[in-house]
Amino acid sequence: MLKREKCEETPALERGKLCLDFVNTVDWRNSKTRKKEKLHDFSALISWSKQIGILEDKTAQIVFKKALKQPNKAKQVYEKTIELRELLYRIFSSIATTGQASSQDLSIFNKYLADSMGKSCCLIPSDNGFVWSFCSGTDSMDLFLDPIIKSAADLLVSPHLKRVKQCADDACGWLFMDKSRNSSRRWCSMKDCGNRAKAHRHYLRKCQEKNKKTGDGSLYL
Repeated sequence: MLKREKCEETPALERGKLCLDFVNTVDWRNSKTRKKEKLHDFSALISWSKQIGILEDKTAQIVFKKALKQPNKAKQVYEKTIELRELLYRIFSSIATTGQASSQDLSIFNKYLADSMGKSCCLIPSDNGFVWSFCSGTDSMDLFLDPIIKSAADLLVSPHLKRVKQCADDACGWLFMDKSRNSSRRWCSMKDCGNRAKAHRHYLRKCQEKNKKTGDGSLYL
């Protein structure tokens, strides 16, 4: 039975890069023992969408009530959402490490994009002319996907795409935009992975100093 549950708070490391915040809803993605799913069901997905600002409270309530009436549909939407997240991870992770994404993954994403643009995007007047808007009805159970898909598309065609990086901690797997002047940022956060790596280097240094004093060339890790 679908229950109203809150998603654990996920730091939005890249304000304005919704697609990367979405990908980062898995903690320790590449760890066999510490991997933790933040979007563990449809209700957690709705909670995250509210936290990140995709859904307003009223819209979230409408979507959740519809999910309660159509649990099978909610399950399908949830599975589709996770598939999209993993697709975006593969695309942006590959770009961060190799500078390119596989043609197969891009082809799959283009299908998501075509479907989203076709049913949800429209132009509305603004002070400077026109802007894109999302015109899906509030009764659409997957309406929160459209802003994520557009965010990913915008980043893929952006000149800032080359600034997409992956955390240097192999177990972490989080993606971020390197906004440093010389593109030297290595960690998703210095408060987390960065500090842990710094502490580990300090530990190794102490071990080496101790071994030099004792004449033992081994390191006890």
